[in-house]
Amino acid sequence: MTQEGKAGRVWPRRQERAARTRVAVVGAATRLLVDRGYAATTMADIALAAGVSRATVFNAVGGKAAVLRTCYDVAVVGDDEPIPLPERPELMAVRDEPDQRRSITLYAAVIAGIGERLSAIYEVFRAASLSDPEISNLWADIQQQRLHGARGFVTILNSKGPLRAGLDPDRAGDIVWTLIDASLYHRFCHDRGWQRTDFELWLADTLEAQLLD
Repeated sequence: MTQEGKAGRVWPRRQERAARTRVAVVGAATRLLVDRGYAATTMADIALAAGVSRATVFNAVGGKAAVLRTCYDVAVVGDDEPIPLPERPELMAVRDEPDQRRSITLYAAVIAGIGERLSAIYEVFRAASLSDPEISNLWADIQQQRLHGARGFVTILNSKGPLRAGLDPDRAGDIVWTLIDASLYHRFCHDRGWQRTDFELWLADTLEAQLLD
């Protein structure tokens, strides 16, 4: 085998190892951050839990703020693949569904799934944003992204038919932005003991009542 051929085989193996390391780091970091909180979790703790060196954590993900943001991003979509949420099959199904109410039902299922994965680390992020300026800036960016996504859903919904009489699309976006906040899922399902399906049905009913006649 030529040197070029050997190099071609080694590179994918390195990529696979790097991907496995990143998954291990993010998984360990998520568990520690949820259990201990942001301030009480150190990079050394994350490295130890992931079974790697501290330098490897930095190389695989970044500093502590970057680790928290990556834990958030992975929880939103459910994996570490570089596929944006709007391009995921479940949201493409929301977009492609012609019926408004059915589209809301599908969207509520997506949001409930995200809430189940995300709400615990979301609460860590929210709490850390109150005292850490770097996290506060990341939190503001996340909220802006959520608002963009909420308005995008309203646009999709409005393309299938009219919104509730007198409801401005921007106001509708604000309503959706509030209802899809993962803290709401946390309140219902973690604090009050609702099941995911309970939340999903409630969210679908509430979105329909708020957005459509």
